[in-house]
Amino acid sequence: MTMLNFTYYNPVRLIYGKGSLDEIEKQHLIPEDARIMMTYGGGSIKKNGVYEEVLKHIKPIVEFGGIEPNPSHETCIKAIKIAKENKINFLVAVGGGSIIDATKYIALGMEHTYSDDPYDICLKGGKFKVNPAQAKIGVVLTIPATGSETNCWGVISRHADKLKLPFNNESVFPTWSIVDPCFTMSLPDNQIRNGLVDSFVHCIEQYIGNYHLNPVVEAETEGVMRTIIGVSHKTLENHQDYQARITFCYAATVALNMSLLCGVTLCGGAHAVGHELTSYYGLAHGETLAITTPGVMRFNKEKNAKKLIQMGEQVFGIKNSTPEAAIEATEKWFKSIGMKTRLSEWGKGKEEFETIARKFEGNPAGAHKDIDYKGCLQIFNDIY
Repeated sequence: MTMLNFTYYNPVRLIYGKGSLDEIEKQHLIPEDARIMMTYGGGSIKKNGVYEEVLKHIKPIVEFGGIEPNPSHETCIKAIKIAKENKINFLVAVGGGSIIDATKYIALGMEHTYSDDPYDICLKGGKFKVNPAQAKIGVVLTIPATGSETNCWGVISRHADKLKLPFNNESVFPTWSIVDPCFTMSLPDNQIRNGLVDSFVHCIEQYIGNYHLNPVVEAETEGVMRTIIGVSHKTLENHQDYQARITFCYAATVALNMSLLCGVTLCGGAHAVGHELTSYYGLAHGETLAITTPGVMRFNKEKNAKKLIQMGEQVFGIKNSTPEAAIEATEKWFKSIGMKTRLSEWGKGKEEFETIARKFEGNPAGAHKDIDYKGCLQIFNDIY
């Protein structure tokens, strides 16, 4: 076991705390020649006052609302057209991971010339030459979960063929991200629960499948997981608890700002299977992860035994832990915050299992690249 070579690069100016929007003027975050398009979701920011607060600090030429959870290629194409028509050079995303991911995709899509299909940005991955984004991106976060405010990744769905695929490009790192926990306090419990699960699973996937040694990152990842568990019930029970909420927000940021990947490898199995459950069953991202994560952990428990034992002891405080004990503790915590951990609890059938599993033929997922067709079916039958 040895630490892998790595390069860590993260140019995001991260601005945290109550009243942080004031930093837009104080730190001159908007260039004088900015032609801004503001992006957001279904309109909750207009109900909770965030919309009005943001408009006190930025002057968009055009707004694009209606970006859905699990943002779609089809919606983003409309935004790309509007952005081009208005010669947009600065995008401000107001929302959670879905809005930020869509905004990154819009920025890349504005420059797409290499094929007739901008979704090749996702389909071809690193094998496809992507023109770098020219428009800068700013973020006003309203949902802590994905860490998208401080990374260059995103996930976009294409409903026409039930695809949900990731992309990454360094040109879409946000220039700045503002996190005011007060903007998250009106969130319903289900979105908080989903965010807790998503951020926790980001940690797991950078941890349990790893046999490369970076004790600094290991300790940091364990600390973030303990923090998420410790703050979870507080932030659910009292939405106005500022300390609990800002702690959760920052834990979610650190969980996927790429620092926990330094010198180690990423698993990604639970996310890969979870994306398919979203595409075929319409479940929210966090809802799928509460189901797939215990299943993937059980699927790889022999290969990941050492790290699961370590997780049980260091994260859950289980004396003389076993792999099974760590998995059970994870599932128990999911349930304790109100998450369902079986597909059958959602009233979903098994009809799509075969179709979904076929997607992993020749394209296995997970740290060990063993979640293939047969592996996926095994996981599905386990999590049903």
